[in-house]
Amino acid sequence: MNSDYFKTDKYWKEHINKELEEDIWINEYKNYFVGKGNCLDLGCGIGQFSKALLEIGYNVTSADISETALNKVKEFNPNIIKLDMQEKLPFENNTYDLVFANLSIHYFSDNDTKNLMEEIKRILKPNGLFIGAVNGLEGYQAIKDTAKEIEHHFWYNKEKLIRLFDEVDLNKYLLPFDILKLEKKETIRFNHKKNYWIFICKK
Repeated sequence: MNSDYFKTDKYWKEHINKELEEDIWINEYKNYFVGKGNCLDLGCGIGQFSKALLEIGYNVTSADISETALNKVKEFNPNIIKLDMQEKLPFENNTYDLVFANLSIHYFSDNDTKNLMEEIKRILKPNGLFIGAVNGLEGYQAIKDTAKEIEHHFWYNKEKLIRLFDEVDLNKYLLPFDILKLEKKETIRFNHKKNYWIFICKK
C-alpha cells in the first residue's frame, strides 16, 4: 500500500494545469474573518484561499506538502513553507490568529488526525479560530467499488488514503475546540460534485 501519494507530489503534478472551479465559500462567513493578524493556510494547494485571505487583510503563511503547488503560490505570496501534517507543525505555541484548512485534513489515520487537531490548537493564539472544510461521507458513493476500508470512515483508494466525515466524526475530532458552526455544503471540484462540511471553531 502506497501512502506517499502526496509526499511524492503526484497530485499537483497531475492537476496543476487543470482549471480549478473557484468556490470561495468564506465569502458567506465574512463576519468570522477579522482580517488582521497571522493566518496559516494549512494544505493551501495552489492558493486560491491564500489569495482570498491576503485580500481580507491577513498576514498569510501558505503551507503545503507539494513543491509544485507552493511554486504556484509563490507567484503572489512569498511567505510559503513546505510541511507534512503528519509531523509536528514547525511553529511556536500561540503563533496564529487563524488556522485555515480547506479540504486538506482528511488524508490521515484516526491517531494522526487527533494529533493534528492538538497541534493546530497548540499553534493558535488564545481565542484564535480554526476554520475549514472536509469531505462529507457522501463521497463514499464515488469510491465504494474500488476502496478498501482501513479504519472507520478511512479508506485506501487508487494510490491514496482518504477520510470522509459525518457530523459525529467532526464533533469527535474537533473536541479540543469550541465549535461555533458546522454546516453542510455542496460544490463542483474538477468537474465532480463534492459534498463537504464547513467548520468554524475557537480555541
